[in-house]
Amino acid sequence: MAAKGSTGEMFKALATGPTKGDEPVGSGGPEALRQLVQPGAPVGILAGREGAIWEVSSGKKITRVVRRVDPDRCRIWVRHNRRYDLLSPESCADLIEGFRQQGGQEFPAVVRRVTDGGPYEYEVISGARRHWTARFLKYEFLIEERELTDLEAFRLSDIENRHREDLSDYERAVDYLQALNLYFDGSQKQMAVNLERSEGWLSRYLDLARLDPIIVGAVRDVREMTVNQARVIKPLLSGKSRGAVIEKAMEVAALPEKPAAADLFRVLTGAAVEPKAVKVTATLETVAAKVTGKVLAVVRRHGRGGLVIQVDAGSGAGREEVVAAVTAIIERHYAPSK
Repeated sequence: MAAKGSTGEMFKALATGPTKGDEPVGSGGPEALRQLVQPGAPVGILAGREGAIWEVSSGKKITRVVRRVDPDRCRIWVRHNRRYDLLSPESCADLIEGFRQQGGQEFPAVVRRVTDGGPYEYEVISGARRHWTARFLKYEFLIEERELTDLEAFRLSDIENRHREDLSDYERAVDYLQALNLYFDGSQKQMAVNLERSEGWLSRYLDLARLDPIIVGAVRDVREMTVNQARVIKPLLSGKSRGAVIEKAMEVAALPEKPAAADLFRVLTGAAVEPKAVKVTATLETVAAKVTGKVLAVVRRHGRGGLVIQVDAGSGAGREEVVAAVTAIIERHYAPSK
């Protein structure tokens, strides 16, 4: 009975919640924390979906220390699968309400320590919405620090968000396309095995991420785009109807107000039914940003020797990289008429 009572006291202490500042949550020392993270432990902030998911996927056993920090000490990992710039009070309304009801954050975000200097101490691997909400409400940010390689960070982020409805198909698709070359040498088979999914399932997401940037640029919000829409439009972009589809997408992209994704794909599909006799030059080159792997520029031929260079502002590339990329493109492809 004495042993049982002491265990109960330990869990009671751990469940009392985090301390302020940069101090670990709870008490009881390393042994208490190890017991806290065991699957099924009915304790405080770590109970639920984040409890043992990483141990199961990686085979690791981890001693976790959870603390509260200033959210401005944390940056978002550049390979995070969520578009942080699109977060808003509307998209984070559920978390804002939860934070206010609970008096703070309930589940910790997973971070790793920054080693490249600068004003940040941590980068957020999983928990961008929680970070945004903490900053918005001016609350302290609850974090759990881990040592993770980039591949481990990708897997952890994917596992946590695999079934989250608030992560869009397009955000997940872009994440997969970047990871394909960064971690799996371009092998869809190897990546599908690692994700424990079929190649067909993975291919549908990659098709969405590979949509022509002109189409992506014509939609009101990329988070509305789905794998099913990409599946329908894909065959229309590989045949005679491609020219009409791209031309229509360019027209829509130039409108003052862009349409919802469902409306856009309806219009594009309709344009392919009766294709116009329009000559659209195939893409010469697509240039990716060095850090993010996102599309920085798309290059097409225009007239005799001319070029059309479309630069994507959402690539994450800085001004110097964009200027250098455009200069290199001109040197490779521009041929002025004599």
